[in-house]
Amino acid sequence: MKNKQAKIIREIVRQNNLRNLLELGTYQGKGTAYMAAILEERRGPGTVTTFDREKCLELSPNVNEVITTMGLEHRVKINLHHRSFTFPLMKMLEANPRPQFDFCYFDGGHTWDETGFAFLLVDKLLKPGAWIILDDLDWTIWESEKKRGKIINRSYSDEEKKIKQVRKVWEILVKEADYINMRENEFGWGIAQKPYSKNMVMHNFYNTKYRFRKRLAKYKNKTSRALKKKAKKILR
Repeated sequence: MKNKQAKIIREIVRQNNLRNLLELGTYQGKGTAYMAAILEERRGPGTVTTFDREKCLELSPNVNEVITTMGLEHRVKINLHHRSFTFPLMKMLEANPRPQFDFCYFDGGHTWDETGFAFLLVDKLLKPGAWIILDDLDWTIWESEKKRGKIINRSYSDEEKKIKQVRKVWEILVKEADYINMRENEFGWGIAQKPYSKNMVMHNFYNTKYRFRKRLAKYKNKTSRALKKKAKKILR
């Protein structure tokens, strides 16, 4: 994650008062540290829960070293797994009470199988009105293999390797989940907001309607008193 990208997340977090952030794909922890620093800047409660494979600790520096150096370890919960973050997400769904997040940054897996299933699981852990960011919309296995000069996984067909699989998640699953405020940016991000529940929308509607009627009645009473007072002066 770059500084300009972190500024976008900072704006979303600050404007929507987000506190419980989820990250799928820790790597060395740069993005994790950015998000933790955003929460620290606000001084209120807030935590970043980040998921990655156990192998990420073999990197230098690793996420533990990065967040400790920056003094942000109290803001971060690191969840490491052997194969896929879909397994610990299952455990979260089984937990009682079930954890609830108001933001998720997807930057791991990058395949229809893993990112697609992860989105369906994460959606159940997100509060109504929560925000998501899908990174690397146009990433392909084909291009990644060309850059690395090695085969990533022999089990994928040529067709699968050439398809932008994260974009398929964005255009099919996120769209059909009726997410709102969907937009893309120059960093290859897909940004969207989970819709509010119908009950919450109706509650807000009737609450607003009640407040409006109350203010209108107050205004009418005030206007009526003023007119009566003015009439008395004229009739004297």
